[in-house]
Amino acid sequence: MRSKTNKLSVLHMVSSLLIGGAERFVLDLCQQQRSDGIKTQIFSFGRKDDPLVSECDALNLNVIFNRGHKFFALARIHRILRNVDVIHIHSPHVLKFIAPILPLIGQRKIIYTRHGAAPLENPSWQVLHKYCEKYIHTITFVSEESQQIFSTHHGWHNKRKWVIDNAVLLPEISGAKQVNPDRLSLGSVGRMIDIKNQINLLKALVKLSPEVREKISVHFFGDGPCLEQLKQFKDENLPEANIVFHGVINQRDQIYSTFDVLVVTSETEGLSLAIIEAMASQCAVIATDVGGNPRLVSHENTGWLFDYNDSNSLAKIIETCINDRKTVSEYANRSKAMIEENFSLKNCANKYKQLYLN
Repeated sequence: MRSKTNKLSVLHMVSSLLIGGAERFVLDLCQQQRSDGIKTQIFSFGRKDDPLVSECDALNLNVIFNRGHKFFALARIHRILRNVDVIHIHSPHVLKFIAPILPLIGQRKIIYTRHGAAPLENPSWQVLHKYCEKYIHTITFVSEESQQIFSTHHGWHNKRKWVIDNAVLLPEISGAKQVNPDRLSLGSVGRMIDIKNQINLLKALVKLSPEVREKISVHFFGDGPCLEQLKQFKDENLPEANIVFHGVINQRDQIYSTFDVLVVTSETEGLSLAIIEAMASQCAVIATDVGGNPRLVSHENTGWLFDYNDSNSLAKIIETCINDRKTVSEYANRSKAMIEENFSLKNCANKYKQLYLN
């Protein structure tokens, strides 16, 4: 049922408001949709002190939090869902929680977006997705690889599937980015979990000579279960290296202005929002040749690609960056131009609006 204001109303459902690519994307999408005349809200299954909650407050984005015993929580969610036009689910964990009430919410359109490429091949996920298929109107993916993996493991062959690229609100940047010619600053942005494999960046630094390492600073942004492992590796193998663990930082301009080159070491990626944000902020990118990364990073044009877990190749690329700062700057400028041309949030929001209305 269309809201009384006759505005299309959309509820975006996320597992948390921790800092991650999917969560960042939802905030950006809500802002764009609001400017396009759509009424948006966010329903979070996370905590009220999650880092992005304060950003939602600053942006005047309405956030509803899950609360109470599961039975009463589901009853409350049921009431909320029946008062919106579109339910946009951004996490399989959200889908799992609300699965019992899917048959009860009436003719609401449900969009399910898979932001990652992980196969979710555990039998419990197989059963869940088989059950939920008939209630989902459309499933979207952020990369062709994500769609192919999902189709292989879960089927849904008669379900409408769309690949819609992630996008970002483009930052305002005037003039060329200032770089320090005497020091190369590398950045790593994201949750510190096994699949992100940030330790491979530290292993690559070990392979460089002390004289080369003196010309490098490394900035880690994020938190997660692998943080202590990274710190311990640094203390044991790179005690003199200039490596900074910044923790969780909300302001993207503060993150991407800190370094010249983003390094992505992940085992798999959908369409990395960190890469899109870095390129939009005029950074070159070094990334693993996996998932959607090659769609974003053109090897030796906007950055460099290397094989997953290949610290030798990563070390050679880093040394190349140190020795040829002009090329790094050229790649950074091309990166920004490519994102402006191909990953406009306005275009992304229009594609979702078509799905909401059709």
